[in-house]
Amino acid sequence: MPKGCLILVACGCGAVLWACGPAHAVAAVEAAPALGLAAVRGALVRDAPEPRNAAPAPDAAGSRSAAPPRDADAPIKMDKVILLDREQLVRWGTEALARIEQDLAQPPSALYAEYGTADGKRGGDFGKFSFVWPAGFQLRALAAAARVRPREFRQRLVRFAEALDAYWTVRDGIGGYQVLPGKSERFYDDNAWMALGLIETFEVTGQKRFLDRAGETLEFVASGEAKTPGGGIRQHEDKPGNTSVCTTAPATVAALRLYQIRKDRRWLDRAARWYGWLTSKEVGVQDPQDGLFDDQAGYADGRWTVVRGKRAYNTALPMRAAVLLWRVKGEAAYLAEAQRMAAAALACWVPPSGAMHETGQWGGSDLVDALLDLYEADRDPRWPAAVAGILRWLHDNGRDPQGRYGEQWDEDHRTRPIEKFYLLYMAPVARATWRAAAARPEGAPGGKP
Repeated sequence: MPKGCLILVACGCGAVLWACGPAHAVAAVEAAPALGLAAVRGALVRDAPEPRNAAPAPDAAGSRSAAPPRDADAPIKMDKVILLDREQLVRWGTEALARIEQDLAQPPSALYAEYGTADGKRGGDFGKFSFVWPAGFQLRALAAAARVRPREFRQRLVRFAEALDAYWTVRDGIGGYQVLPGKSERFYDDNAWMALGLIETFEVTGQKRFLDRAGETLEFVASGEAKTPGGGIRQHEDKPGNTSVCTTAPATVAALRLYQIRKDRRWLDRAARWYGWLTSKEVGVQDPQDGLFDDQAGYADGRWTVVRGKRAYNTALPMRAAVLLWRVKGEAAYLAEAQRMAAAALACWVPPSGAMHETGQWGGSDLVDALLDLYEADRDPRWPAAVAGILRWLHDNGRDPQGRYGEQWDEDHRTRPIEKFYLLYMAPVARATWRAAAARPEGAPGGKP
């Protein structure tokens, strides 16, 4: 059994477990038929510290109640054990990126088409290249791949990051990424995602120009705050609209990452303000019962109106922000809140089979990111085990016979070829798989950095 592997114990109630080495795995497998989950979990993480600050977060009334909704200590029946080692994840990630390259590359540029078809066509609805949102997913996929296999992917990452300058434009004295190359509009949420990818590109390559571009990009996003009544950040540069979680949350994460690297207090102050909007009871985009997030809220006449609709990415990014705030500030409440969000997200979107009831672009890969960020903080084996279940189901059932993935992560394509395939659907799969391959089974150093 390879060192540093993931052991997924699939259980009748949906609970899953993680092992950090072969000795723990053997103990768990041998004990599984006779023991409840709590006892098996002890065997799996025998040499690891207990999850830090794992007490449940305060509920809406201020009292401490159990995190929803699976009972981690209930006896369960063990059905089977699934092994995912790093090399297996690397193989899956390499296959996904190779499929993207084969189907969607637009040489001689380093950019990609929006979609391709089974009869060999490739392009987009508005020209040759993809929108910037799926390009941002591809940037993060390549950054994760380059972190694990730098010799194979670092130069490809650099070339793609440079090619994305085709989307860059300066307007009214501030630069930002347009939705398409050429003259087009700019969205703040697109740029928040791009900032996250550029920060990772800097971390992998060490090239400061990518960090500088990330800072410029996030300054553009931050400029949208002044145009947004009541707080937070709307989506569109020029069109009035509600405050969007899908803009404010990734902007918060990017601001915290910039603060960690540059120690510029402005980014911490902005992140704290934006996180405050996300979690404000007055605003109400966070459900007080389960901690999950709705999509947006509008402010008028001194009150907020929430637009209902929960997607996994709208919870995954606040979860990542909470983990980062815990790392920066060392306050246990942030970690407890991230744990509450994670438990609720798994209950909402991830069934026992691992067939995640969400799309890749609206939360599949983002929830994988968030769960692994949380694991590297609290060492709770539930989070990477859930990731293993998601990725195993997706690889075994979500691929068509040619190795392409569709939009929905719970859709079975084993016998149904995908006739039209999109960068927006393929790149999140590559990102999630490589992010899992890059995860540290032993966990990251705990506490404040």
